[in-house]
Amino acid sequence: MAHLQTTMDHDMPMPPSHSMPDDMCSMNMLFTWDWNNSCIVFKWWHVKTFYGFIISMVAITLLSSGYELVKGMVTNWERNSIATLTASTTTSNSNSTQQRKFRTQRGILYGIQVFYSFFLMLVFMTYNGWYMIAVAVGAGLGNYFWGGSSERSLSCH
Repeated sequence: MAHLQTTMDHDMPMPPSHSMPDDMCSMNMLFTWDWNNSCIVFKWWHVKTFYGFIISMVAITLLSSGYELVKGMVTNWERNSIATLTASTTTSNSNSTQQRKFRTQRGILYGIQVFYSFFLMLVFMTYNGWYMIAVAVGAGLGNYFWGGSSERSLSCH
């Protein structure tokens, strides 16, 4: 039985309207130091220039330190709310309403913290060493300025 052998040309020309742009986001699944054409979490956060890279590093550092600020603010709010609930000598019905309100607010604030921490995790998951350093530096600065009274945790949430 004879086999029919044909060749196909895989270099098919594309019309000008379908050409591939040179500055597409590069997605890395391995650790890299290459920042050019990297996208950070969103397609619109596309780092194309050195100036954009520096601005992105500063933004990531500020976002990461801001997370520590939010954590500290929530810890202080929770501490003050618990003290108020404990010191409250109102009727049990009113106290139960206050506890429900406290638990609802605490749940909402916890959800905000988890969302924020997962966003930072996505930045880390670009596998870009520079962005990882910016997250760590921001966390350190945030802890220095705002984390003195909060519980330390290395988890994403």
